[in-house]
Amino acid sequence: MDKIRTPSLFPQRKKQKGMHPPISLSSCEVKFSELVIFIMERKMGVTRRTFLMELARRKGFRVENDDSVTHIVAENNSGAEVLEWLRGHKMRDSSRFELLDISWFTACMEAGKPVNSEKKHRLMEIIEEGESSRAKDVLTDERYQSFKLFISVFGVGLKTSEKWYRMGFRTLEEVKADKTLKLSRMQKAGKTHSKRSVINLIVKDAVWTFLPDALVTITGGFRR
Repeated sequence: MDKIRTPSLFPQRKKQKGMHPPISLSSCEVKFSELVIFIMERKMGVTRRTFLMELARRKGFRVENDDSVTHIVAENNSGAEVLEWLRGHKMRDSSRFELLDISWFTACMEAGKPVNSEKKHRLMEIIEEGESSRAKDVLTDERYQSFKLFISVFGVGLKTSEKWYRMGFRTLEEVKADKTLKLSRMQKAGKTHSKRSVINLIVKDAVWTFLPDALVTITGGFRR
């Protein structure tokens, strides 16, 4: 059976003053023998990887570098990047493993025991389904949808969007209907005009202040 070929788990480095040596593998009690974790060093670094491996072992998890591995954990890597890494290490059958994000590992450490892997933890989700459930959840979230509407108004940013959302507004119609709102000049114009129209009005107003007879025409991207 193929093995994961990677540098030694504990590279021989010059001992630094004040640093504690890695814990002995034999000193850690294995509580969850059915689950074997391999932590990818790619984009993580040796020091952080070593720390996480020792943390997992202290909590009773098995962390190995052989054909007993059942779960591969990666940080800041996409499913495609992990697959490419596996192929580079002569591992063709990725179905043997669960390819998981570091967030799953963190959840296990916090719980002190293995937790079920959810869609948000799985690196293969985008490859298999063509989309991320986490991204989909954000895009369909009521708060996101409201902010998207509010920010489309010229002169409205995140701060104002947050304020309107906290006031209970969810649509621009609700904002327009409230007569108690104090709006800036740009926001008032933005409620009834598109951003292009507002920019057009502002530019014309500025030009005509100095050149009353000037002809002003919006061009380029603002005209489309």
